[in-house]
Amino acid sequence: MAFSTREKDLEEIIKISTIINSSFDINEVLRRIMDSANKVVKAKASSLLLIDETDNTLYFQVALGDKGDEVKKYKLKIGEGIAGWVAKYSKPLLVPDVKNDKRFYKDISKQINFETKSILCVPLKLRDRTIGVLEVINKNVNDTFSLDDQGLLETFSNLAAIAIENTRSYHDIRLENINLKNELISDKIPTKFIGESKLIKEKLEMADQVAETNTTVLLLGESGTGKELFAEQIHYKSTRRNKSLIKVNCAAIPDTLIETELFGHVKGAFTDAISDKLGKFELANGGTIFLDEIGELSYSVQSKLLRVLQDRIIQKVGGTTSKQADIRLMAATNKNLYEEVKQNRFREDLFFRLNVFPIFIPPLRERKEDIPLLADSFLKRFNQELKKNIKGFTSEAVNILTGYFWPGNVRELQNVIERSVVLCKDEMISRKDLFLGTENMSFKSMDMDAILTLREAVNNFKRDYIIKVLEKTGWKQTKASVVLKIQRTYLSRLISELNISKI
Repeated sequence: MAFSTREKDLEEIIKISTIINSSFDINEVLRRIMDSANKVVKAKASSLLLIDETDNTLYFQVALGDKGDEVKKYKLKIGEGIAGWVAKYSKPLLVPDVKNDKRFYKDISKQINFETKSILCVPLKLRDRTIGVLEVINKNVNDTFSLDDQGLLETFSNLAAIAIENTRSYHDIRLENINLKNELISDKIPTKFIGESKLIKEKLEMADQVAETNTTVLLLGESGTGKELFAEQIHYKSTRRNKSLIKVNCAAIPDTLIETELFGHVKGAFTDAISDKLGKFELANGGTIFLDEIGELSYSVQSKLLRVLQDRIIQKVGGTTSKQADIRLMAATNKNLYEEVKQNRFREDLFFRLNVFPIFIPPLRERKEDIPLLADSFLKRFNQELKKNIKGFTSEAVNILTGYFWPGNVRELQNVIERSVVLCKDEMISRKDLFLGTENMSFKSMDMDAILTLREAVNNFKRDYIIKVLEKTGWKQTKASVVLKIQRTYLSRLISELNISKI
């Protein structure tokens, strides 16, 4: 029994309906929709164009026909050409002879050497909002498109809208699940920033004030002062506290990966891009993103970051569409960004965007009254972790701790206390349990029994100095070896021998 044309059209539409409910590969689904539209209305070429709201233009998401690949290079302004007119007025348009229609934009046809005779174009709507258009060009047989063709193309437009909405819903749910997972993994009650000194109280008061806003915050200070902890304090006291806090260490990600890590990429953007990837900005949507060591970003990534700060718009690597990002940005650096701008290593316009609310976290040596508090806090923590019951510190140990220069700040203090808890065999941590670098220590104030052997002193100095260089180079051993002017392999051996680890 032969099928009528009407039955074949219906069969093709049912086939597409099945596809859009079984696949979330939107590019493939839209291509299949336009391929079926071509067959049903017997067109020689067809396109699906979407609106790019960032610059108010139409771009070719799908373009089929002999010149499809060439057509995808072009864009149309809203209102320009037949497709632009349909997008602007959200009405279908059937043009049997384009030569007699002033709205026809012939430049693209000329440039790709394609003769356009007739066009049928309908709007693509999502919840009463026009997001693009579908168009078919030149009827296969020597005929023009009809109102029946228009009705069929509108049906395919509805199918395309369902496919796009399904995909967006799927990605929104997936993103919500990822954010929920991040929230469950992260401790919702952040570690309290410990400090009773006047200087640190002033900084914490500033953090509390800015937490209530969406203002961009720039945290400044040496390595190990607690900039990340400040970022947590601000986020968890803000109205975004129930959303994700996404942390990115810009120094720990290779230059070749940082862009896709921040903004994500689309499938096929480069050789290894086998699927779409969500960027950190998308994961932080509705919440906060914290960019640590922001001074390490390359100039090209700085330019993209500037656009995010200006317009809150992100675009994946290899993507053609942009997306609004509802994020609060905090950044941190141990570099002098004023100097970096002068040396043309950091964009001046980005610096001004970041430097809206700067908070300088003071080094530990400038708030020495906080050292006993911090030491007691770390002691309680490592007592629990290491199953020990050390009561506290001798007065001599406290004097040594408060008299040290602390080039590694709170992070170094934490490491020293952990080592001391491991070594201590008594009820109290004493002088003999403390192993500090010799740099900046006053030997006049030390008892002779506390003097290390020359080998021990040299190793302590090496260890502390290498740690300092590694921190400044983002723990990148190749960069650190260049600064130290030693072989990369020798640095690796020293790291192993001196028991250096990133904590």
